[in-house]
Amino acid sequence: MDYQLIALSKEDREMIYGWRNMEHIRMNMYNHHLIPYEDHCRWFEDVLKEQMEYYRLFIYQEKPLGLVSFKKCSQQMLTCVWGFYIGETHAPKGAGTIMGYLGLEYAFHKLGMKKIIAEVLSSNNKSEGLHRKLGFKHDNRLENTLIREGQSIDVNSFSIIQEEWEKYKGTLKLNFIAEA
Repeated sequence: MDYQLIALSKEDREMIYGWRNMEHIRMNMYNHHLIPYEDHCRWFEDVLKEQMEYYRLFIYQEKPLGLVSFKKCSQQMLTCVWGFYIGETHAPKGAGTIMGYLGLEYAFHKLGMKKIIAEVLSSNNKSEGLHRKLGFKHDNRLENTLIREGQSIDVNSFSIIQEEWEKYKGTLKLNFIAEA
């Protein structure tokens, strides 16, 4: 199989630490500061043991490329907020779209969610474009959500419900082999 999402293991801690501190990833997160190693280790241990949030490595031909997360999962509302990034600098073209596809399939079919929500910094045009490509609808703009270096940053909220995804996903015309 070419692409898959797998659970994190202790061996992934250092790699993910490096990814989380890459400038192009940090600048698109709520917290854009360098993450101290001790803080990362505490966070990583919590992720491995709690399973209140779900993190999956995105793998291509047995090589980790990125990370997908599902947070604020509500079993009552069947919703969650997702996030993702490609950490590998030499990822194949189109890997982000495939990662998004697999992430949505995981959220809807493995976690049983009915609605996936995305929060995207207004400066992150690439992520906004990918969400639109995956069929997400723009819900609203949360103005003045962050202040960085005296500048106000808005956050755009996107969402997709399972029924829309099931109708839409075939239009992506993706050609890849994935974990069943």
